[in-house]
Amino acid sequence: MFVDARTVPAGTIIETEVCIVGAGAAGITLGREFIDSGFRVVLLESGDTDFREATQALYDGTNIGRRYFEPGDVGLRLRYFGGATNHWGGWCAIPDPVDFEVREGIRYSGWPFTRKHLEPWYRRAQDVLQLGPYGYGPSDWDISSADIPAPFNGPHFACQVVQVNETRFGPDYGPELRQAQRLIVYLNANALRFETSDSNDTVQSLSVGVLPDHRFTVRARIYVVAAGGIENARLLLLSGKDGGNGLGNGRDLVGRFFMVHLEYPGGLVILADPMHPKFTTGDQGFSVDRSGSLRKFVPYFCLSEDSREKLQLPQLRILFSKVPTEGADQGGNVLSYVRSMIGKIDDVASAILCQTPFKTSGHTALSVYCSSEQMPNPDSRIGLGPTTDSFGLRKVTINWQLTPHDKRGMAAGHRLLGTEIGRVGLGRFWSAVTDDDGAWPRRMFGNQHTIGTTRMHRDPASGVADENCRVHGVQNLYVAGSSVFPTEGTANPTLTIVAMSLRLADHIKEKLK
Repeated sequence: MFVDARTVPAGTIIETEVCIVGAGAAGITLGREFIDSGFRVVLLESGDTDFREATQALYDGTNIGRRYFEPGDVGLRLRYFGGATNHWGGWCAIPDPVDFEVREGIRYSGWPFTRKHLEPWYRRAQDVLQLGPYGYGPSDWDISSADIPAPFNGPHFACQVVQVNETRFGPDYGPELRQAQRLIVYLNANALRFETSDSNDTVQSLSVGVLPDHRFTVRARIYVVAAGGIENARLLLLSGKDGGNGLGNGRDLVGRFFMVHLEYPGGLVILADPMHPKFTTGDQGFSVDRSGSLRKFVPYFCLSEDSREKLQLPQLRILFSKVPTEGADQGGNVLSYVRSMIGKIDDVASAILCQTPFKTSGHTALSVYCSSEQMPNPDSRIGLGPTTDSFGLRKVTINWQLTPHDKRGMAAGHRLLGTEIGRVGLGRFWSAVTDDDGAWPRRMFGNQHTIGTTRMHRDPASGVADENCRVHGVQNLYVAGSSVFPTEGTANPTLTIVAMSLRLADHIKEKLK
C-alpha cells in the first residue's frame, strides 16, 4: 500500500513491527522480503514517485575535503522512490574472496564473515536485480583461456565479468509493494531523528517530517536505516539524546572511513599486434544468449588474488577501449589523443609513438580506463555542518580524504601492469600514474559508490555495526547498504547491497518470531 505522508495528520503515532528508512535498492529489497511475513512494515521514502527539487534540496550540504560531488548533486544521489537505481548504469559485480579477509599491509581490512558465507544471498540477489545465471568468471560467458591475452591470464592479473542490467527498483517493484496488505510505503516522509530511552540503548520512536512543516511519529519494534552511504551516517549523528554525539557513536566512528572508487584515464597501450576485440568494451559491453535470453556483460581485467596478497596491493580494475587510428599512418590521431589525455608526454613515450607503425584499419593502440580501490581511512568522513535544512536539522559535510598509501598502491599496480605487458610482448604501456605521492592522475575523481561510514566489525571499538548490521549498543537499530562495508575492492556495490539486505531481512524475521 502507498500513502502520501502529506495526508497523515500532524501528531499521528503509527505503530508497526518494522520501520525501514529509505526506498532505494536496500530499502525496497528489505520491504519486499516482508510482504508475506505476517509482520507489519512501514517503509519511509523522503521523496515521491518522481523527482522534486524541494525534496532533493534536503541533501544539500558542504564539501570540506578533497574536491568531490556536492552533497545535493543529482549525479551523486537521488531522493525519490527507487533512489540511485533511477539513474544507475546497472553494473553488477561480485567481490573477490580476498576482499572479505584481513589483508596484510591494508589497515582496517577484514569483514566479519567470508564471501562463501554470503554466497546464498548473492544467488538470491541475482533474481532481485534481474540478472542472468550466477557466474562472474570468463568461462561463464563463453570466454576461453585462449581468448585472454597472456598478461591477463595469470599469475598477476585475471579476467572477470560485470553483469549489466539497469533494474529500476521504483517502477519494477512499486506495483508489488503497492498491492501489499501489511506493508505501507509512506511517500514524502522524511526521517528526522531517532528518539531513544534514557540509556540511549533502545530506539523508542522515529520523528518523521513532511514538507513544509508538519510531523508525525513511527513506533516500531525494529528500525532499519537504508538511506545511503552518506545519509545513513547523518541520521545516526542527528539522533539520540540531546547534547549527545549520536547513536552508535560512542567511539567516534559514525561517518568515518568514507570511501569511494577512484576513477581515472590510466594511460595508453601501444600494441605489437591488434588485441582480440572482445576486450575493447567501449561503453556497450556484449550480449550473449544465456538461458534463452540475451544477457549483457562487460569483461575487465584486475589484479589476481595471489598478487594482491603477496604484494599487499589494493585492487585495480582495468577496462580497455580502442583508440581510433583511421588516417593515422604517422601516428597523428593517436598522438593527439595521448596529448589530450595526459597533457604532457615525456620523451620516452614520444619516442615509442614515433616508432610505432600505426595502421589505417583495425586498432594498434588501446586507451586504459582504471578504477582503484581506496584504502579505509578514519580521517575521511561524513559529519554535520553549522547550517540547517528546512526541518532545522544540521546539514551534512563531506570531508573526503586520500592518503599516500592510496597513491602508492595505485602506482604499484600500474608498474606491474607495464612490466607484464612488456614481458609477454603484447606492447608497451604508458601510464598516467606517476610515483610522486602528491601527484594524482589527471581527471581522476571519486565516484558515486559511497561506502564505509557505518562499517561492520564484531568489536564496538572498531565498527559502528556488528556482523548482523545491528548498531553496537542499540538493541533494535540496524543499518543496510554499502555504508556497512569495511572495505570496497573495486566491485560495483549494488549486488552486495542487495545480498546483504536479503541476509538482514532473514535475520530480522527470525528475531521477530
